[in-house]
Amino acid sequence: MRRTLTAVASIMLILGSAGLVGAQETPEPLTKLLDQWHSAVDAGDYTALAALYTEDGRRISPTDGIITGREEIAERSAQFAGFKIKLRAYGGLIDSNIGSTWGTYELNGMVDGEAVMVGGRWMNAVKKTSEGWKIHRDIWHEVDAD
Repeated sequence: MRRTLTAVASIMLILGSAGLVGAQETPEPLTKLLDQWHSAVDAGDYTALAALYTEDGRRISPTDGIITGREEIAERSAQFAGFKIKLRAYGGLIDSNIGSTWGTYELNGMVDGEAVMVGGRWMNAVKKTSEGWKIHRDIWHEVDAD
């Protein structure tokens, strides 16, 4: 039993030192991308928001299916005009030209005169392009408050 616990603790220590277990820092290029995303949404500038995605970027919505390309991303994102969103990144990884980041979100707004708050989790796959780091895939899902 003691040998098993020692082995498990050793594996956890190795994985932790490799950055695979526990909290991770979000690399600066990804936090910068998230800041730009927030700024575009707060300003209601969905063209600027869509420009943060690759040309063939995709948003995978829990209710609207797959949204493809910058033009469609701008059009479909505009449905959230007037809503405020708060993203929190919990970690991220980048290599030379690819990466990912993940976290939680909270979306607040009014629907038919009633305040609505929706929250959930998100994850992005990012690519380094000639224009800099861009979101290549974006997926999220709601988490019930109950």
